[in-house]
Amino acid sequence: MASTRTPRSGQLDAALGERIRRRRRELGLSQSALGGKLGITFQQVQKYENGTNRVSATMLVKLADALAMPVTDLLHEADPAAAAAAPDSQAAQLVAAFGRIRSPELRSAVLTLIAGLAAR
Repeated sequence: MASTRTPRSGQLDAALGERIRRRRRELGLSQSALGGKLGITFQQVQKYENGTNRVSATMLVKLADALAMPVTDLLHEADPAAAAAAPDSQAAQLVAAFGRIRSPELRSAVLTLIAGLAAR
């Protein structure tokens, strides 16, 4: 009978969790540190990242604030089909990420890498 029940979390929950994890790691935060900013345990952060627990609207706003990104960015990337179908969105993400690189040497290296990949 368990197989006929609707699962608590789905593909969208897992995709949102992956985006939360990716951004947390970009910022160099541990699950405990993010949990501290949110007033929750690291276990709860882990459940959000794994897609085990759904993120409420209130927690989504808190997460976006703690991760220093707009809620729309968290939600937009939560739909993997939308990211794949929207190359302009990927370009915008690339430009935004590139803009956060402070080192001129790293920026140059990224440009060289991208130019090399584009030539293939």
